[in-house]
Parts: sequence; structure tokens; C-alpha cells
Amino acid sequence: MFSRKKEKKVEKLIKEHLNTVVKTVKSMENTISSYVDGDNKGSKENAFNTHSLEGEADGKRRETIETLYTGAFMPAIREDLINYIAKQDKIADAAESCCDFIISQHPEVPDKFREDLMQLARASFDTLEPLQTALDKYFNNYKKILSCIKDVNSREEKADTIEWHLTEKIFQSEEISLAEKMHLREFIFHIAHISDVIEDTADMLDSVVIKKNI
Repeated sequence: MFSRKKEKKVEKLIKEHLNTVVKTVKSMENTISSYVDGDNKGSKENAFNTHSLEGEADGKRRETIETLYTGAFMPAIREDLINYIAKQDKIADAAESCCDFIISQHPEVPDKFREDLMQLARASFDTLEPLQTALDKYFNNYKKILSCIKDVNSREEKADTIEWHLTEKIFQSEEISLAEKMHLREFIFHIAHISDVIEDTADMLDSVVIKKNI
């Protein structure tokens, strides 16, 4: 019974951690929105909030691992969950890194690309929704988890498509220099990387589920 209480605590902590990760990525999206709108003060405030939320997610990750090491779950599952939450935490790390890039490097974003950048930011954020559902099903009805993970993959592909078309659009432009194009490409990479890490996290959750069912 005591061990089951620890397991329930771990389940709660992992879900809380993901909720904080979601807030972190949303704050990153707000940072991008403020930045492309020319609101430097707002972008800095949102970037600082992203940094704070990433620190909060880090704290949840450490608390979860500490609880796991007190005896929650069988050893094999315990190690899988430790690896999983470390991967899940990298989503928040990527969001913070994107904000750091914006605030430290101030990439120039021509008006014609602003809506495309926001579309990419929204697509990356939207990839998180089915991951939340998949994680909930892992603890409650993990046999139905596959459809959620497929949804993550589908949304990541959508973000990839937006990234590809935006990159093509930028490099076909004759209005900006090659250096500006390369700087924008790096900006795009930071945004799109969020959905890549989310997909990697979903794939790891899929692997954990398979091992749990063996």
C-alpha cells in the first residue's frame, strides 16, 4: 500500500511536470508573438517567464526522480520513467533555448514572414496536446495510447511542412541578404525543434508502454 502511494505521487508529479512544460512552451510562443509584433518589452517579459517556468519544470523533474528512487514502481519501470521524464524535460529546455536566441541575437523578421513564423510556433505548441492525452492514458488506459502518439507524429509532420515551406520562401526572397536568411533559418530551427523534441518524447513513451506490456 505504501509503495502504491508512492506510485500515485509519481504519476501526479509527471503530469504536473508536463503541465509546467506546456506552460513553458506557451510562454515561448508568447515571446515570439511579442517579438514579431515589435514589442521588445513584452518579449523580454515573456522570455523571463519562460526561463522561470523552465526552472519550475526542472524542480518537478528532480522531485519525481527522488520519489522514484524511494521505491515507487518496479526497478525496470522505474528506470524507464526516469529516462522518460528527462526526455520530457528537454521540451522545456528547448523552449527556453529559443527564447534565449531571440533575446540575445535579435533576429530581423521582415513583415512578410511574421505570420508564417507564428504559424510555425502555433504548430509546434499544438503538438503537445496529444502528448498530454497519451501520458494520461499511460496511467489509466494505456492500451489506447497508440492513437495519441500517432496524433503527435501527424502534428509534428505538419510543423515540419510549415518549416520547409517557410525556409524555401525565405531563401527565394531577393529582399534580404544571405546573412539575414541564415539568421532567420536558425530562428526557424529553434521553433521547429520544439515539435521534434515532443515527437521524441512521445516515441519514448511508446517504448515504455511496450516494455510495460511485455
